[in-house]
Amino acid sequence: MFSIFDTSEELAQSDIDTAVLPLGSVEPKGPHLPLGLDLILANRFAKDFCSGKAVYLLPVFPFSSAMETRGFKGAIALRQQTLWDVLNDIASVLARHDFKRFIVLDFSNYNWITKHCVRELNLNRELIQSVWVNPKQFAKEAAAADLLPDFGGGAIETSLALALDEKLVQPPLENFDADLPREMIDYEGFAKVAPKGFWGKPTLASADLGRTFYSVMLEKTHVFVDYALGLFQEGASIGRHEVDEIWWPQENIPGVEGGGLDWHHTLASVAEADPELVIIPTAATEQHSPSQPLSTDYLRALELSRLLADELCAYLLPALPIVTSWGHIRFRGSIPIGAMTARRVLEDIAASLVAGGFKKAVIVNTHGGNWVVKPTMIEINEKYKGFKLISTGDILSYRGQMPVEQLHACEVEASFVQAYYPKSFKADRVVDYSPMCTAAAFDLVGIGGVSPQGVWGYPSRGTAEKGRKDLASDVADAAAYIKGIFS
Repeated sequence: MFSIFDTSEELAQSDIDTAVLPLGSVEPKGPHLPLGLDLILANRFAKDFCSGKAVYLLPVFPFSSAMETRGFKGAIALRQQTLWDVLNDIASVLARHDFKRFIVLDFSNYNWITKHCVRELNLNRELIQSVWVNPKQFAKEAAAADLLPDFGGGAIETSLALALDEKLVQPPLENFDADLPREMIDYEGFAKVAPKGFWGKPTLASADLGRTFYSVMLEKTHVFVDYALGLFQEGASIGRHEVDEIWWPQENIPGVEGGGLDWHHTLASVAEADPELVIIPTAATEQHSPSQPLSTDYLRALELSRLLADELCAYLLPALPIVTSWGHIRFRGSIPIGAMTARRVLEDIAASLVAGGFKKAVIVNTHGGNWVVKPTMIEINEKYKGFKLISTGDILSYRGQMPVEQLHACEVEASFVQAYYPKSFKADRVVDYSPMCTAAAFDLVGIGGVSPQGVWGYPSRGTAEKGRKDLASDVADAAAYIKGIFS
């Protein structure tokens, strides 16, 4: 298995031709389960499913098209068109990088458009052999009748949470059955049908049931994926990739845990805390030279936003691991989405926050190519007069056209990786190089057009000590700026 904790160079030197995208969600699961349970489950399941296989595991995309759930504080819902565009953009980039197969592991209860998108990728565009599967459905099919229904937060999801970590489940547990057809959620919205944000029988859940469900999900997903790939080509299956150790930093990726309020918490916890401020981290999955992982910006977003959220007593959303990074498209493993797709994602996040009653939000951006964030932020502020969206400083202000010595995969980023994710830093592959040209090269030929190995600076100068000092300074500066703006 290759993942975003490896380098673009390592992926390019492999013969991997299958990519796996897990889809999570931040949607209501009742007063007893985390809003981000699907995200937590997607992260763990995807790692287990991909272990030992010849695949490129992409970061979990954290948000679903759970439009039915808008209005619950802390929940995030994308429009169907937005998720459609995200999937199509990712598929197009994978095909460009000679990936032949695209497997989508979907853990949301509300991503109705995903199946249609995969169908059209296969039958209309014929772009990449695509497989969609929702592993939780296998658990529901295996569940005894008395454990149903589970339309979110019921016995099945609660059992899975108990199996993953009993601390994810907050007592006391109660049952709720609306005694209505499931499609009433489509007509009325989840809040009207199930005011506490769950529909099922969590009192019947157990960790043993959860372990059984999880095993069924893994087994049935393997069988289904092999069956699907076999339809494309008789006898086809995912190849093996033997490694001595799977490097997966921190079991809680994609979300660094801390003392603050975030998507690991329940609807009830978020409502009780009633935070004024939301942190929206934006990053990228892109090449960072032969020595740094594809996830460098993403990992920095996780660390920076967690510390900042704790400092400001804010509600922390999961980081967007994929936004716009077209300047790195020549390098395998870089996964950008279109600027207008990224724009719609941010617009939908803002609309969800407004519907949940939030008044203030901050974008914490750690990727230099997310230019669309600035105009999108301006228009969101024009649209919602009672809601204010700012960023940590003048986000991506005009760089000018003079030569720049250090810009990407340089000393600062090398220092961060060495300080916080040292196993992902390849010290024996460090390359120093500066094209000493204008940053406008990104607009013209991308970084690959001026730096064949994707380096723009001097990563050899990086140290773990510098990385720790840099992050502490960034947190302090950002916190002071945000307090100043809102005061």
